[in-house]
Amino acid sequence: MVRDKFILKSFSIINLWIANHVHLGIKSADVIAISGYSRSYFLREFELAMGTTLANYIRLERLKLSLQQLEETELRIKEISHALGYPSQSTFCQIFKNQYRVSPSEYRLLCRRSTRLAS
Repeated sequence: MVRDKFILKSFSIINLWIANHVHLGIKSADVIAISGYSRSYFLREFELAMGTTLANYIRLERLKLSLQQLEETELRIKEISHALGYPSQSTFCQIFKNQYRVSPSEYRLLCRRSTRLAS
């Protein structure tokens, strides 16, 4: 019980660190390094506590940030993909479309239309 609380608190801190650093293109190895745990132990405990793999969690956090940037900035998609650490714009677009079923440019257009309709 105490161990579980400690691990959950550790992962809360780690999740906050991920949220604050995801824009830097962090990788699983970066998170594991700051955790102080062994790789295998950390990955196993993270998945048990969070219900998803560390790599998937980082991917989803990066995608959430891309949504925000598409909604709130005029940055080009290439700039967003580069800023978030994707190897290329096409990789970013493919991952985005697989997750949200629309391309980043389509998503941005939908956001602009809904904003105009709300005004």
